[in-house]
Amino acid sequence: MELLVFLLAGIWGVRIVFNILTYAQLWWVKEYRWDRMIIHLRTPQGKRFWRPQWRRPPISPKSTLLVLLSLSISGIIVWTLNLPILLRLAIADVLSFPITWALVFLLNVPTKVYHTILIVLAVRKLRLHRPMTVIGITGSYGKTSTKEYLATILSTKFQVLKTEASKNSPIGIAEVILRGLRPEHEVFVVEMGAYKTREIAEMTAMVKPQIGIVTVINPQHQDLFGTLENTMKAKYELIAGISGKRVAIFNVIDERSRIMAQWAKRDGCDVWEGRLQAVDVRAGFDGLEFTCVFGKEKAKVTAPVIGAHQVNNILIAITGALAAGMTFGDAVKAVAKIQSNPKSLSIQAGKNGSLYINDTFNNNPDSARAALDVLSWTKGKMFLVFQPMIELGAYAAESHTSVGAYAAQVCDEIILTNHNFYEDFMKGVRTISDTVSVSVLSPTKAASLLRRKLGKGDAVLFKGKEAEHVLRAL
Repeated sequence: MELLVFLLAGIWGVRIVFNILTYAQLWWVKEYRWDRMIIHLRTPQGKRFWRPQWRRPPISPKSTLLVLLSLSISGIIVWTLNLPILLRLAIADVLSFPITWALVFLLNVPTKVYHTILIVLAVRKLRLHRPMTVIGITGSYGKTSTKEYLATILSTKFQVLKTEASKNSPIGIAEVILRGLRPEHEVFVVEMGAYKTREIAEMTAMVKPQIGIVTVINPQHQDLFGTLENTMKAKYELIAGISGKRVAIFNVIDERSRIMAQWAKRDGCDVWEGRLQAVDVRAGFDGLEFTCVFGKEKAKVTAPVIGAHQVNNILIAITGALAAGMTFGDAVKAVAKIQSNPKSLSIQAGKNGSLYINDTFNNNPDSARAALDVLSWTKGKMFLVFQPMIELGAYAAESHTSVGAYAAQVCDEIILTNHNFYEDFMKGVRTISDTVSVSVLSPTKAASLLRRKLGKGDAVLFKGKEAEHVLRAL
């Protein structure tokens, strides 16, 4: 009997360790924000937080500290309570998630103080730098791609500093300035993200951009913004904060961006919208080709990125380069040097002669449809591994139904990574097809199914961050 208790205690202890590691990864994904965590806990996936699917947290100072402190407190509970060992472990297990929550709360104050110090130091360093062109980029999605394209184009003429990856918060910007800003830099390209109003205004006050770019406005993060009008107001904080020549660049194909362009004209900005057009577009797995028209000038553009939707990001990037002082010819020529994000519609060989399409960088209704368009180029059976979309607020049901219907037109089989919005997604699928298979599987089971079913010429689209776990399992 003692041996059985010992074995159960050991297994239970391992479970607590693994759960705490998983909670640390979840807090990292949610950027240690309670508002985003609360939204997650309202979903079917979030309601299972005492039975989470194992995830490994990143190695960072904050996640490491969170894990160590959580394990220490759990250990104190297990070793100090005067109760049977299994009961002590049960209490530590039940409290493991609340412990991480309390620690995030307690660590918030010193973290804010530390971040404030870094931001003050970064702003001081930036103000002491010689005058340079600062370009801010925001939008619901397409920010990171546009930033990378623009920085690459500009780097053929200027010394360019850019924000890293999708680090688009005040502390992310501050860290780039402190670590990377050098005297020779002539242009600073800054991606700015937000979940609420006033967040972009803070970043704009930090870097004081002269050029502001808005990509696209869609229902992303509506659980936090509340309405699309609030999203537009939050993103417009970039345009409201530009100074100097005050050039505002908008995506002409997006209705909400066009409305914001009218706001910018009202506020006296030099608005650039629709100055460049793309004609004769050809999109394939080997990249993009199109003719770029700028007034009376025309030029052939080739870009090693996948997806016709990227044409608009490239046009915005070229426009930003023109506003920063490049010639049309030089900017267009530099497009050939851009590269796609390895997790944004990147192609790789799959099992049994199949094709994998990695689009795990993010997920939203528009990018999902664009990725499905790419999947439709393939000739064999088409599989979709899809992470249901988060933080869409009042648009969640409609968006999942719409994407489900779109996916059913393309896919032979669909695997969802969790049960969130399953009914809404299925509603869309069944309006199109009664035969498309839809299942909710763990990464291990999804990988096993795909290994069995994939053949030569088949293709799998991995869409959303959780879909990457399936790709890794393969």
